[in-house]
Order: sequence, then structure tokens, then C-alpha cells
Amino acid sequence: MKRYIAIVLSILLFSACEFLDPLANGNYTESNIDDYPTLLRGYINSAYLQLPNTYCQDRFLFSEGATDNAVMRDKASRASLFATGNSVMTDDMFSDIWSESYTAIMNCNTFLKDNVGFQTRYYVDAESDRVLRHCLQGDAFGLRAFFHATLLAYFGGKGTNGELLGVPLMTEVVDVADISNYQVKRATYDECVAQIIKDCDSALAHLPLANRDFLKETSETAAVTGAVRYKALDRVSIHALKAMVYLRWASPAFNPGNDMSRYDLAAKEAAFVMDHKLTKESTVVNGFNPAAGFFWTDPNSPEAVFVSRTVTGSTFEEALYPYSFGGTSTLGPTQELVDAFPAADGYPISKSAVYDPTKPYENRDPRFYAAIYYDKAQVIRSSNGKVMYTFDIADGGRDAIGGQTTSPTGYYVKKFLYTNWNASDADVQKGTRSIFFFDWTQMCLAFAEAANKVVGPTDSGTYGFSARQALAYLRARSTSDGTPGIGATADPYLDECAAAGKEAFDALVRNEWRIETCFEGNRMLDLRRWGLLDQLNKSVSGVTITGSTYTHSVVESRSFASLWLPIPYLEMRKSDQMVQNEGWESYK
Repeated sequence: MKRYIAIVLSILLFSACEFLDPLANGNYTESNIDDYPTLLRGYINSAYLQLPNTYCQDRFLFSEGATDNAVMRDKASRASLFATGNSVMTDDMFSDIWSESYTAIMNCNTFLKDNVGFQTRYYVDAESDRVLRHCLQGDAFGLRAFFHATLLAYFGGKGTNGELLGVPLMTEVVDVADISNYQVKRATYDECVAQIIKDCDSALAHLPLANRDFLKETSETAAVTGAVRYKALDRVSIHALKAMVYLRWASPAFNPGNDMSRYDLAAKEAAFVMDHKLTKESTVVNGFNPAAGFFWTDPNSPEAVFVSRTVTGSTFEEALYPYSFGGTSTLGPTQELVDAFPAADGYPISKSAVYDPTKPYENRDPRFYAAIYYDKAQVIRSSNGKVMYTFDIADGGRDAIGGQTTSPTGYYVKKFLYTNWNASDADVQKGTRSIFFFDWTQMCLAFAEAANKVVGPTDSGTYGFSARQALAYLRARSTSDGTPGIGATADPYLDECAAAGKEAFDALVRNEWRIETCFEGNRMLDLRRWGLLDQLNKSVSGVTITGSTYTHSVVESRSFASLWLPIPYLEMRKSDQMVQNEGWESYK
């Protein structure tokens, strides 16, 4: 097979040396690597290890601090510098995504090269070996698609040449002998989508349906498939990946012709995942239940479609709680996000009959109480129901705006937190969490957005669900503390939006994206794919409470040069064929 130079040479060469250094006895080299199946399997394992495993990092939680959802306390943080137009080109907050993704892609390419990974024998038992070879081949194609899709989500945009560009596509390994000829350029956005979908379809030909023991197909083997592969890719997660790739491709920023067929493709893929959850994973005890609450500290949640490896620790608590409860108040939710949560009757607070602006934290959507701490909110230990801490924000309290270690907005993040953690305990309990790359929530939102664009809010015949039904699942389900959702019995506002037509329903879907996935890192990508640069550049506010008066004032003004994110500066320096995104001309 002819080999081509791919991308990020310094990273690729480092990775290659890591796997090709001979063992102490000198048993393998580049010429006989194919004889060592454990080593070949290691390329897939190493690609999985490039997946992030905590929301508590720049691309997820802290990227919210560069949107209208949150504000960073540290004004020298990468997110705050990025949001205010002061990003350092050699250290922008998304550059790590580039290097990590291409390292993983290189590992997949090495496994796939000359079909060597699929032709290698891994098990003595012929049937187990056959199943494993298919799983690993599917992993290689699926992971390459996943990482290319990740790169496309962050770095796809309009180049300074006026074209909609994606990222350099890497489908073959580096030939070290050709280093002197290294030249890389970005593929078009459409070309990237085509390659990702091609890899997804290749993965579907090899992977098991779902990594669940009770859903094993007759072609699977106990020692290789089922729960033993949990947190690895399966066909359901590949369909979820396709849904998100198609949805971004269909979004206004990347779909100037408003091609409805792209939304149709997204709706079909998301519907596949939803149907699978509802008709297959719901058939066992403690299986999937769309009305059940969702727990962020349960990496094995039935809502999961594709999750990262688990991490046990107190990173979230130390980052998000106030100093007086053992944290560092790294970022605070904005007033704008608080106002985005509906009232208890499901209506926006501007239209609700039960919302009282003089008592803004009463009669709110249960999702608000599950996501955000506010004045007089309590941290309640989940194991025994005891109050461990009460937030004191009013009248210059210890958690109010203005302190060196308090939230910059007067609000604190509750989502993700493990409420059995207390830094003062003699034996501090720590929570276990994962990243939910794809889950039931995302699929309902993706389907609702896409289906509404094609057939409107109420058509259920085209895809098996209506866009309204998809949102109803989310608005009706219980929160993690068991509180029924706003639509558990009736949801008149949802009905009104559905009756009002596509435009009104789309506005509701976008707000549901915001509140359902807040602090997960989606907001940055959503605002950009929707083409809402003006929303990104709006100033954001916090709250000061004096007596019974709530004063909302600007805490940070935003300045984004472009709708797009920059191609990392160091990557621009490596090839004169690389085109930068509009607005980042200095990053070259």
C-alpha cells in the first residue's frame, strides 16, 4: 500500500516510536510487527485512551465560560482570555483536541494498514478469534470516524479563502522516509462528512449491535462481546455518531443551501437510537426507562450510548464548590442561563403565571434545582438527607460576588457534583463519573431539531416519533432527586409551541439544548453551528442580592473575532498549504 504523509508529524513520530521500540530481548521490529497480535491490539487500546474522561477540562465544562452559560473566575484562564478576545495563539483552549485526535487516528491507521489487524490471529479458539477480529476492525473504523468528527465539530469553518473547510483527512500512516515532503491541507467540509460516514458504515459492518449481555446476537461470543465491551463502540453508538455529524452538517453555518436532506439523514439516525432504547434496552429489569431520573455519577446509566472510561475523584467538587465548602469556585453560571430555565408550569419565566420575579428561585423547572446552586440553596448529603452547607449570597454573604474565591456571578454549578463529598469528613467520599459522548438526551434533542425541520413538530408517521414526542420525553422525566418533570402530567407550553409551527418549535428545541446539556461543552458548538455570533458576543450577567432586591449587572463583556474557532497556530506553521479560518488571520 502506498503510504502518505498525514498530519502532526511530531506527534505521530512520537507515537510510532512508543509502539515500535523493541522489547528488551529485541523480539520485534518494524519488519516483524505483524507477528505480535498483542502489540497490534495495543493500537486500538491506545486510540481509546486518547478519549477524554472528564468534563472538568477546557473543551467541556470550561468552554461554557466562553459562552453565555458561564463565566470563569480566573480572568487569566484560557477560556476567559478566549471569550474576551485575548487568546494566546500558542496556547489556545482547543489546541489539545487537535493533537490528541490525530494521535488516535494514527493508531487506527496503523492497525488498518494492509488489513493487517483484521488478518492477525488473536485467540486460539477460532470462533472467539473471528468475533474479536471483527470487533477490533470495527473499533478502528469507528474511532477514526469519531476523532475526525470531533476535529470537524471544533475546527470546521469558513476559511480565509471563502470556502467551507473541514480538517486534514488522515486515512493512511506516515512514511518516515517522506518527512521532507510534508505538506498537509484541509479537506472541504463536505469531503470530511463523506469520509466520516464512510468509516461509520465500515464500522457498522463489523461491530456488535450493543454492548449489553442480554442483547447478544447469535454471531457473538461470551468472552469477547456483551458487557465486557461496555465503554467501547457498538452499532448503536455509531448511529448516534452519524446523527450528530449529519445534524452539524445540516445546521445553518454549514448548510448555506438549506438542504433538508441533511436534516432527514440526522433524524433517521437519531430515531434508530431512540427506537433501540425504547424497544430493546427497556425490556429487562432496571433497563432503560424514559421517565426515570438521570444520574451523572452513574457511568452505567441506561441512558448511556457511548461513555468514556470512569474516573473516581473530587475534581468537580474542588473546582465548583465555593471556598467555604472546600472548593475554588472556578466558574459561575450566568444570569442568562438561570433565566433560560422555565418556570414550574413549563412556560418561560417571561410568560409564566406562577413565576414571581421578586422570588426568582421559587416555582422553577425541577431541572434548574438539579443544575444550579443559588442563594439559600442547600448541599444535602444523598446518603442520609442531612444538610451539609447552605449558600449565603444575599447581602454580601460569604458566597456573594466580589470575593477572591467566590463565584463571579452569584451562582454555582450543581450538575455533576457528588453530594456525599465533604472536604471536612475524616474519610472523604469521592464520586465516580464518565463523559457521556452520546446518550438518550442528545438523541432526543438531535431528533427533535432535525425532524421538526423536515416534517414539523407533530408528524409521527415519517420517523416513528414526532419532534414533540422527543422533547416530551425529556421534559417529563424525573430529575436525579426523584422530582417529576414539568411535563409529567401535562405540558401546555410544549403543546403551544408544537401547534405554532416549525419556527416556534425550533426556538424551544434550541433552549432545551441549552438547559439539558449545560456545562457539558455543547453550547460553544451549538451557537457556532447555528451561526449565532451575535449571541456569542453578548455581555453576560450575575446577581447581587440586597434585602429582597435582585440586581443583575454585567460581569464580563465578550469579543469573538469570528463565528469559527482557529486552526491551532503551530499546525499552521507546519504546512504552507493550510488555510486558516476567517477571523484568525494572525494565527499563521
